[in-house]
Amino acid sequence: MKRILVIGCPGAGKTYFAKKLSEINGLPVVHMDNLYWNKDKESISYPELEAKLLPYLKGENWIIDGNYHDTLKQRLEYATDVFFLKMPREECIEGILERIGEVRDDIPWVETKKDAVELIEWTIDYEKRTRKEEETLLKQYKNVNIHILNSRQEVNDYLASLLK
Repeated sequence: MKRILVIGCPGAGKTYFAKKLSEINGLPVVHMDNLYWNKDKESISYPELEAKLLPYLKGENWIIDGNYHDTLKQRLEYATDVFFLKMPREECIEGILERIGEVRDDIPWVETKKDAVELIEWTIDYEKRTRKEEETLLKQYKNVNIHILNSRQEVNDYLASLLK
């Protein structure tokens, strides 16, 4: 594994998993939220995001965490592995609520209750709006190793297996 994508619904634990994986294998982590969002909660355009992302993609080793569906195809062109965190919706919502008010290094502001409400609304629609398209797209990339983790326990078991 040299170039790893970590994708999944908001609140699935993408950032946690990416950071833990980085601690184990030493690869640098790039957070899509930091590329896309400004501190004032304004976003850049997708063409700007793709341009910002490209230097990282051309790097030899990395972990990129974040969904950003419209850039997934571009990222898959460079990836060797994808970890798709397919957590139950309830766990994702719980993950969103748990991080309200936390200072984090993967997003350039502290999330508020209002931010959480918006993410929860997005999360509720994620399965029907985005997940199927992502699964279809992943199947097209035969040269990329796809790892699907369906629960927090599977995430923890996988990380523990790397430490053995």
